[in-house]
Amino acid sequence: MAWLGLSLVGAPFALARHGKDRSKSGSHSRSRSDKKKSARVEAPTEKKGTVDAGAEAEVAEGSLKPRVLAMLGEAKSALAAGDLDGAQKKAEAAYKKQPRGETLFLLGKIAQAQGQQVTAQDLFRRYLADPLVAVVPAQRVEAQRAVSQHIPQLGDLHLVGDKESLVFLDDRLLGSLPLALPLRVSAGVRHVLLVTGGRPTRGKVEVPSGQGREMRFDALTGAVLVSVPPRVVLVQEPGANLGKEVDLLAALEKGSQLVGYDVAGREGPLDACEALEPSCLLEATRRSGAGYALVVRVLAVSGGKDFQLALWDAQVGELAVQDSVRCLPCSDEKQLASVAEQVASVFRRGRARPRGTLSVTSIPTAAQLAVSGRAVGTTPWKGSVFAGQQQVELSARGFERQQLLTLVAPGQQASLSALLVPALGPEPLPQGVKASLWAGNRRPLWRVVTGAAAMGTGLLLIGIGGTGLAADGQCVPPLVPPAQVCRETIHSAAIGGSLLGVGLGLTIGGAVLIAVPPRAEQ
Repeated sequence: MAWLGLSLVGAPFALARHGKDRSKSGSHSRSRSDKKKSARVEAPTEKKGTVDAGAEAEVAEGSLKPRVLAMLGEAKSALAAGDLDGAQKKAEAAYKKQPRGETLFLLGKIAQAQGQQVTAQDLFRRYLADPLVAVVPAQRVEAQRAVSQHIPQLGDLHLVGDKESLVFLDDRLLGSLPLALPLRVSAGVRHVLLVTGGRPTRGKVEVPSGQGREMRFDALTGAVLVSVPPRVVLVQEPGANLGKEVDLLAALEKGSQLVGYDVAGREGPLDACEALEPSCLLEATRRSGAGYALVVRVLAVSGGKDFQLALWDAQVGELAVQDSVRCLPCSDEKQLASVAEQVASVFRRGRARPRGTLSVTSIPTAAQLAVSGRAVGTTPWKGSVFAGQQQVELSARGFERQQLLTLVAPGQQASLSALLVPALGPEPLPQGVKASLWAGNRRPLWRVVTGAAAMGTGLLLIGIGGTGLAADGQCVPPLVPPAQVCRETIHSAAIGGSLLGVGLGLTIGGAVLIAVPPRAEQ
């Protein structure tokens, strides 16, 4: 309770100055002035033996209005006296008059004293995350101790509404919009009230354990929209235990929440994939119901650490953005804020990267399909891809491998149809067939040469014979108007048919000579 006794020092001084400025003649004014003077005399006595934390707390409260300071002083006195309900009412009244992050710390201490550990942790989290608060070191230690405690069955609640709207959760004042971080709440049905300019808007939502929900409030219509925010899995490099780095882990989590993303897997340790294989990352992401995986590699440098950040899009199945950020030292508040903002920037760029749709079909179907080097399944296939040039590769047993390029426009669908060409050459040996049997079935060279020559001659004769058949009956020379009578015609049907028949015979015979293997030796 040392913090409580020391922080009360600032209130008498503020009241004394306020009374001196507004003192007037008359017995009533002199009476009030006498009381304030006595307060000024008593203040130095209370201040004896104080530590630096008390002085820093007074400086932090210096920008608060005198009336708000007085109400906070009364709330602290009530808390010290064990009047928890009175302390809560006074602290909430002070926050309503002047919403400040400093008051969240006092509200957190009151909730902690009431046994409301989830509420206390939530208030302390947002007190530490508020960039406008000059956090007192002693209060930081106390708040971090509460934040680091593991509480099961929690979820996050993202609230969107008019700026400066007061936020009540289950009839308890917890802050004002915009919130530095989403509300950390117990899993279950939660009742939310937003008060905007005196107009209340109520909503109800069920928050599952380990998940988040988003509520959008429209003060004019009173409408409340509940949705599921995008989820992200934080994936650590094997051997890098970020769970021990509470501040760093909080900075990574805050960065994702700054852009409205919900962090999955809060109940246990971060997922770890051996060697950070993409297939493992994407599988872990889809298994947790998340849309993104943020891979974090930690590299130690002199005086701090380097964070290599890689954002994988589970829907597309590709690396969306990668970046790095350094903190020197990582215990510094500004450095941690920089890490959080860099993480948020990675998510913004990943979300803004344009996408399109790619559709691939093939003849025959069920061909193995790879898009930009990653296997995606078999044809026919349709899926989401990043906009730009995409390389498509198709393969099937007995057919030549085929590679195609296509350009996918943002928000548009690109379609590809491929006709696979049968592979030339022998089929691969089935398992268990002896190499000697295959060697015995090889065609002799003379058969290959003779068959090829026969097929070539046959195709030539087929061409000549077909031409002869087509020319049969034509006029020689061709009729030129105004001539009406043809004096001579071509008679080539017989010879054309003969050549065509011989050509077909040679072609078929040559093909048989090459295709039919010799009898295997027993």
